[in-house]
Amino acid sequence: MISNSELTIVMYHYVRPIAESNFPKLKGLELKDFRNQLDYLEKNFNIISTQDVIIASKGERPLPNKACWLTFDDGYKDHYKYVLPELLRRGLTAAFFPPRAAITQPIVLDVNSIHHILASCSEIHDLEKDLNLLCLKNGISNDKLCLYVARFKKEFGYDCPTTIYIKRMLQHVLPEDIRRRITSTLFNKHVGVSEELFSNELYMTLSEVSALVSNGMYVGSHGSMHYWLGRISEKKQRLDILYALEFLEEVGSNTSEWIMSYPFGSYNSDTLKILHELQASLAVTSKIGKAVIGIHNSLELPRLDTNHFPK
Repeated sequence: MISNSELTIVMYHYVRPIAESNFPKLKGLELKDFRNQLDYLEKNFNIISTQDVIIASKGERPLPNKACWLTFDDGYKDHYKYVLPELLRRGLTAAFFPPRAAITQPIVLDVNSIHHILASCSEIHDLEKDLNLLCLKNGISNDKLCLYVARFKKEFGYDCPTTIYIKRMLQHVLPEDIRRRITSTLFNKHVGVSEELFSNELYMTLSEVSALVSNGMYVGSHGSMHYWLGRISEKKQRLDILYALEFLEEVGSNTSEWIMSYPFGSYNSDTLKILHELQASLAVTSKIGKAVIGIHNSLELPRLDTNHFPK
């Protein structure tokens, strides 16, 4: 057992000047707050590289006291435009986990469509009414809808019950074909931008992801289609992860010591088996907590959200 094994892993998503953007209600981290938070983290922690984490996980070298590892999910252009310059200015490195499909195809992932629908609607309860009406029009019975409301309309994390209900319905509760139709309808109504144009503005390009690698950052796997891995078959999981590994090779990332960030924090025993077989070095979850290298399963490391730290 190595000493100094405690590791604070910080999880980031949107980092941008939100208040002046087209989506001022989007839940994310203001760029000025990100800079303030880095000031705090540099003062109170030792920010380490991804390679430091891999080496410590092998028992080859202990972590420094108050070790901190920065991770950025989802492949947003924010990470190239704002995060990368700030890290380089400070001489820091971090790990980035872009989903392959968002970078290589002109699509908007369901999770991001939902975020921007929520950020664009004027009244959350009107959005809930729209959702329920579309469910009924798409063959969901009123009794079934009442069961969904009772089960999923509950406060979770930083979101109110209505927001959680809308998210869960459009993320995984409704049958895939129905939820995609409804999400597309709501996106067109509330966001009103073509999917291709929106995708180009939201996500990094292949060359921008490659630039992260060439500038000393680590790029790892966030799956291919950003699935809830724990909710799909083992075969579908395996294909999704293999496609993501091909993407890592394409952008010049190291696939001999690769790391997984589970989309939505979702995984199951099949996922862990696949990662073992494909020789993943580490995997990070969205479970809240500090990681302890050598005690936590290296494929189930917990993280802390940016909201857990001063800004």
